[in-house]
Amino acid sequence: MKNDALMIFKVLADDTRLRILQALREKDMYVELLSERLSLTPPTISFHLKKLQDAGLVDARREQYYIVYSLRKEAFGISLSELLFSAEDSKAAGDLREEQYRRKVLKSFMPDGYCKALPAQIKKRMIIYEEIFRRFDPSRSYTEPEVNEVIGQVHEDFCSVRRDFIGLGWMHRKDGVYYIDR
Repeated sequence: MKNDALMIFKVLADDTRLRILQALREKDMYVELLSERLSLTPPTISFHLKKLQDAGLVDARREQYYIVYSLRKEAFGISLSELLFSAEDSKAAGDLREEQYRRKVLKSFMPDGYCKALPAQIKKRMIIYEEIFRRFDPSRSYTEPEVNEVIGQVHEDFCSVRRDFIGLGWMHRKDGVYYIDR
């Protein structure tokens, strides 16, 4: 995808090709008509059309004796970010957006590290729960008062949070001892 983006930017960096695209935006045309409209020779127009075709910006179809060129409309529907970020990059961009969202939620609901009220929206609540849950050491077990203390440092309703951790399968209880399942 990066090579595609580079090719498109190189193709668009030429004034003649931009003029050809503007002309094709008005209507589909053949080489001689483009040549006449843009005051360029047919070989020059053909050369630039080939570059535009290779970049996937222009289509060609045969109509009787002529080859008619048209804009590939779907190529112009791609956003700049889609063009710039390949599949690997889009995952990194998605991860970055998620992290920014996570920070925003934490700043809103835990500005000083303490959560006064849990968010109603599940996605936001899960971010808060994950932040609270990170305070537990997965390599050890906890008594109920220890679990309550860890949760209580962040949110006053430790009972509900503890129950939700068990319901989510992050924690389980056996004989009054809590184990981390993550």
